[in-house]
Amino acid sequence: MLPLPAPNTEDFLHVSWDPRAAEGRVALARRRFVAGVSSLVLTVVVWGGLYLWSRRSGQEWSGTGQWFFAGIVLGLSLVLLLVRLAIWRMAVRHRRQVGEGEVITASWPGLQIAGYYWDWDQVGQVGSVRGRRGGGDRYVIDTPNGPWSCEVDDLDTTPAALHAALALYSQGRCGVAMERIAH
Repeated sequence: MLPLPAPNTEDFLHVSWDPRAAEGRVALARRRFVAGVSSLVLTVVVWGGLYLWSRRSGQEWSGTGQWFFAGIVLGLSLVLLLVRLAIWRMAVRHRRQVGEGEVITASWPGLQIAGYYWDWDQVGQVGSVRGRRGGGDRYVIDTPNGPWSCEVDDLDTTPAALHAALALYSQGRCGVAMERIAH
């Protein structure tokens, strides 16, 4: 016979937000945007220098197609810069959605998510959704208040650990459907 555990021992799985992945995406997107700005400035400086050099040497750009070519290069650089700005803004918006502190608590009586508590009989399956552009794979938990979702990278636990804990505490009624999570 095993001794009983100490009465003050917690028997919970506490899962906290982990903003490191989102912060890394914001930093990477910002670096790429800054690189795009410097690339655009460098392109304008080089084309301006070529234009001034050709004017000083007595050559004209009219009729040579160089204005058309310069316009295409500058236009593509500007479009790339705008795309990088949009990606940076999406990363910042996602980082704001990642909370602080504890988000999921699994225990023998039930599951608590973002301040709401349900018994295991009320919680549906924890599904996974393949990531779209600009986002990673997501958990989707069916709750009585509607589906709750977050990205896999936003939590400080692995999908396998979350699956094992949910299956344990719910006594097999709940687990994570991991077939859509990228390995």
